Amino acid sequence: MQQRVAGVLCPISMLPSRFGIGDFGKSSRAFIDLASEMGMKLWQILPLNPLGYGHSPYQPFSSFAIDDLYMDLDALYEEGLLKAKVPDEPVTDLSRVDYEKAKAYKAPYLMEAYKAFMKKEGALKILNAFVKDHPWCRVYALFMYLKKGEGMRSWAEWPEEKKNRLSSLAYQNSAERTGRLFEVWIQYELYREWGLLREYAHAHGLKIVGDVPFYVGYDSADVYENRDKFLLDPTTLEPTFIAGVPPDYFSATGQRWGNPIYDWEKLKKEGYKLVVDRLRRNGELYDIVRLDHFRAFDTYWKIPSSCPTAVEGEWILGPADSFFDIFLKACPDVEIIAEDLGDLRPEVLLLRDRYAFPGMNVVEFTFDDVLKGKKVDANNMVAYLGTHDNDPMKAYLESLHPDHLRYWLDEIHARGFNEPTPVDCFVSYAFSLEAKYAIISAQDYLGLGKESRINVPGVVDGVNWTFRLPSLDALKAKAPYIRSLVARHGRL
Repeated sequence: MQQRVAGVLCPISMLPSRFGIGDFGKSSRAFIDLASEMGMKLWQILPLNPLGYGHSPYQPFSSFAIDDLYMDLDALYEEGLLKAKVPDEPVTDLSRVDYEKAKAYKAPYLMEAYKAFMKKEGALKILNAFVKDHPWCRVYALFMYLKKGEGMRSWAEWPEEKKNRLSSLAYQNSAERTGRLFEVWIQYELYREWGLLREYAHAHGLKIVGDVPFYVGYDSADVYENRDKFLLDPTTLEPTFIAGVPPDYFSATGQRWGNPIYDWEKLKKEGYKLVVDRLRRNGELYDIVRLDHFRAFDTYWKIPSSCPTAVEGEWILGPADSFFDIFLKACPDVEIIAEDLGDLRPEVLLLRDRYAFPGMNVVEFTFDDVLKGKKVDANNMVAYLGTHDNDPMKAYLESLHPDHLRYWLDEIHARGFNEPTPVDCFVSYAFSLEAKYAIISAQDYLGLGKESRINVPGVVDGVNWTFRLPSLDALKAKAPYIRSLVARHGRL
């Protein structure tokens, strides 16, 4: 049996900071310090890629790049790239991220820092070396330069000459050269800052669990560069089929995500290079990779793009072990967690177990099964109360019928979990499980309610992805108690 440890789920965007959104700076280091005090060994985050439609990290502009929202402006000042320390962004609501405002606030400081960097001796040589080590950045820089020039419109709406600029990656003029080098510098600096932050986490005994979407965003450098590897209309270049899932407990009409579908037959002929490269890069960024929507490697829901919901569609066989045999040979050291939630056919779990990937035990979904005497726990699993797509535990309990809630509370108490609050009881229960990893959201450690939910799947409403911790004070106050739970259940 592997050593059992505890972790915390907290997107970097959710952390407090001086600039309207959590970043790679002091707030993240303060959170790492606190997580270490709590006895955590894992910090799970959400994708760091440039946020696309609806601010979703699962519709990014690139599978390889990092969003410049996470840039630490204090670090730029300390590097001598800014003339003065940046003042706090004026924020009226500390509990929500205003993405557009935060991006607009940081933009002039990023340009100032870039210009200062380019005056340094050897600056161009440094950026060229970064592109050589990160070849995806060459096309990404072109993509973002063109996209900004088109008012951030989707690349499918660009003039034909811009759609087809990939035929020549040479600079067209000095303005383009500057614009594309700026995008390269942004990624160079973000990768540098992330590397330092990850080292800081390691020094405090934490591993980083990264979350990797199965699909890529349509309006992305990934599809712009590899349009022949997705099911797109050859004339309009719009997706002919899109991704999602059929009706389930989340939605009566299913979830219509809108991501384009891979052309798996073509990818197989190329050794799945595009997907292998994506996972390899994430394996380098993180210590553990959680594969979101793992079931799609076995079977995926293929929706005609003309369908306004996800009701119409069909299950199609995925690449399964054909892919993983190639991937694990190329990247044998990448540790994977399989997101195996939902109504699955048995073959999905067989695929997971064939490669000994740990699955997920989400207590909100499995506690009723436990009460019926079913075996849902094992060492090679990750225990959660809920994920970023679920209500925090407090809100989930409040959503239960009063009789159902009474039944759950009677049963959790009967099992010896008598903590100060019902949520604390379930945190203690999750820690008690055999699962080698028990990862609890920051909201559940704090006992927060529905207002702190991160995401409602399939909804674009301006609220999803925006929740933010106003400060770390409440978590710090509760840290000794959380650590006592971690120790009591042998997870230190």
